[in-house]
Amino acid sequence: MDIEEDINSVGPSRKTAKGFWKSRLALRDGFEGDPRHELSRFQKTVILCVVSQAGCLAGFSSTIYFPSLVQIRDDLKASQTSINASVSLFILFMGIAPLVTSTLSDTFKIRRILYLAFAAVFTMASIGGGFSRSAAGLVLARVFQAVGSGGATILGAGTVTDIYVQAEQGTAMGLFFLGQFLGPVLGPPVGGLVSHAFGWEATFFFMAILSVVVILEIFFLVPETYRQEPEDIPDSLEVNNDDAKSMQTLTKSRFINPFEAVLLLRHPVILLASIEIGMVFGLMFSVETIIPELFAHHYGLNETETGLTYLGAGFGSVFGALIGGKLSDMSLIRGKQRNGGEAVLEDRFSPSMWFAGFIIVPIGALLFGWGAEKHLNIAAPIAGFAIYNFGMGQVMSAGSAYVVNAIPGQGSSATAAANFLRMVFACIFSLIAQIIVDAVGYGNYGIIMAVINVICMGVFCIVKIKGAKMRATAAKVEQAKNKQK
Repeated sequence: MDIEEDINSVGPSRKTAKGFWKSRLALRDGFEGDPRHELSRFQKTVILCVVSQAGCLAGFSSTIYFPSLVQIRDDLKASQTSINASVSLFILFMGIAPLVTSTLSDTFKIRRILYLAFAAVFTMASIGGGFSRSAAGLVLARVFQAVGSGGATILGAGTVTDIYVQAEQGTAMGLFFLGQFLGPVLGPPVGGLVSHAFGWEATFFFMAILSVVVILEIFFLVPETYRQEPEDIPDSLEVNNDDAKSMQTLTKSRFINPFEAVLLLRHPVILLASIEIGMVFGLMFSVETIIPELFAHHYGLNETETGLTYLGAGFGSVFGALIGGKLSDMSLIRGKQRNGGEAVLEDRFSPSMWFAGFIIVPIGALLFGWGAEKHLNIAAPIAGFAIYNFGMGQVMSAGSAYVVNAIPGQGSSATAAANFLRMVFACIFSLIAQIIVDAVGYGNYGIIMAVINVICMGVFCIVKIKGAKMRATAAKVEQAKNKQK
């Protein structure tokens, strides 16, 4: 298939216009065949780019108004507590919302309609935030923004496993996470420029416009890709399209617990793998919350200049995710060759990931902390944060590709459970980071970050050693539970 045919395949043609619109308006239009093999590389790339953009909304909106927090507080005559609540509650609901999304996705075997529905909520909440005239209204808008952004952050990981074979998922996952990594980092510089030119309200309208673009891209370019694993399908049902009605009847008879996904943390393989993924991200987010204070008072930067300092961390995240994902795939392939053609998921943990977690991340934390503590050249804390993010990108791309495949048929839910823990860590550390820094200084906070990461990487070692056995046990428990429903 050449490029021209690929382009036609992701959009409507005259001959298939009726079928195209029918599929785009259907609540669930199942993919015929296996998307891993039926979709061309170009189609997969288009889908991956779109869902990565959708995943960017959460991180982007989480930090885009950081540079204008003082302006918002003054305009709304709000207390600092209210402003902090708009930040911490956003992060908390970013962790809660995907639990609902993943449960709906894995229960009804859908992704596309959830992308659209949650993005629509995000759009309306962003418009509401721009028109807020009180702290309460702002906090409410931020909560619904978080809920709306919770769709793509989890569904995207599921889409990656839908359309890519396991040996390619590490690279694809790294590319998908670029959106989530770049969002929090690009948010401040963009927000600083937009708010300086048009006022803080414009940051919300900017996010609304961006969300509408994403909605249009999903509507026209992303088909329903949900791919059922054999473990998803009850023994009494055959895997074919004629059984759709039976599947729907079975689904409707189930009680849907929107927080069922978080219960997957009871499985040691999910909990232990999620701890370092969550901690390395949570500590990164805590640094983002203390940077405005650091660079404003210690280095005398204005809002726009402070926002631009995040770009170093952005580049670190990009290269870390790309390199980490590719090396993770290569490590899995080499392990498959050693094992006589059998893929062992724990082989995805490449040597570079261990080096990143045990060495690169702590070095970045220490350079950031002590560079700020000793008032070194501003390049020191910027470089330290960039190095930290470079290591974080490698750990998260490999770890997330592991979690999404750890329990067959539970990819979205497992990712949602890991995301929930990640956002809880981010919420906690964003609230206490400045308090800790004020008490012990930036240098000691850097030591705390480094030590925590080393300990959590030690927990990751347990997954490497015992992961296969823990995965088998978790799969049996989930299969037995599904048969009882």
